[in-house]
Amino acid sequence: MRKTRRTEEKLSLRLGTLFLTQQMTQSLTRSFTTPFSQRQPDPNATAYIKLLESDGVSLSSTQRTAIDTFYATGKDEGWYSSLKRFYLPIWGAAAPNARCLVSSTSGTFQGSFTHATGYAHPTAASSSNRFNTGYKFQNNLTTENACLMALAYDDTPPRDRGINSTNKTIIGSGSTTASSVRINTLDSSLKAQAVWLGVNAVLIPYSSHGVLLSNRKSGDTTLSRRHATLFEEETTTGSLTGTYDNTEPITGYGSAYNTLGATTQGTTSKAGAFGISEGLDASARSSYTLAIKNLWETCSGLTL
Repeated sequence: MRKTRRTEEKLSLRLGTLFLTQQMTQSLTRSFTTPFSQRQPDPNATAYIKLLESDGVSLSSTQRTAIDTFYATGKDEGWYSSLKRFYLPIWGAAAPNARCLVSSTSGTFQGSFTHATGYAHPTAASSSNRFNTGYKFQNNLTTENACLMALAYDDTPPRDRGINSTNKTIIGSGSTTASSVRINTLDSSLKAQAVWLGVNAVLIPYSSHGVLLSNRKSGDTTLSRRHATLFEEETTTGSLTGTYDNTEPITGYGSAYNTLGATTQGTTSKAGAFGISEGLDASARSSYTLAIKNLWETCSGLTL
């Protein structure tokens, strides 16, 4: 009996030691992994998701995660605080497509539009068919420190004409080239161009498909493009010569030429995102465009 008792006592001690060891191991594991692997959902992402759901959008868990990751990545990398407006017109209807991810306000689709999965576009190139952001450029920005963004999508091989015709604008404001900020195509070559009050940048490759940025910072006008695994830029340095009219809002699918947002250089090009922000440095331009690409591809199921 005593031998049995000693065996039971030893077994009890061993089990107790094992239990304590397991507790300590679990506690240490939690202390090391919780801050990294169990991040709470981003509150801005949660708010945007709720707005989409109120518009009737049914989101998958993959789409929810992609939206949350976009916000978290932007805040971690530092470029999110530069954003003034950001739109993701991929949800197949005007209301959710007009939602701003940054301000919780909405732009307005004016005229006749097709809202498809992954993009929206006017049914005809017209001054009355446009996406009016309602945002006036110099309300919070200056012409020396700002950025316009558009994701221009071409679904027809060889997929090089995101902006689909000559002298067309995907996003911008201003009635003439000399007095505007916009992303457009340059004459019959269809090269993408960042127009910025007389200091313009043109991408040498023949393509306007992808995430396009027209950026002004530190005396430079830069046009950036991200497509698939490719990221490229062209920069022009110089002093601005044009005079900007701040009564005109920034519009998608053309460049606004009056206070109501009616556009010149209207286009039927397909757009999957629009953005307005402060000017970004080279690192932020690269990471911002990559985050847009990842968000758009994951949520739309399409690829650049």
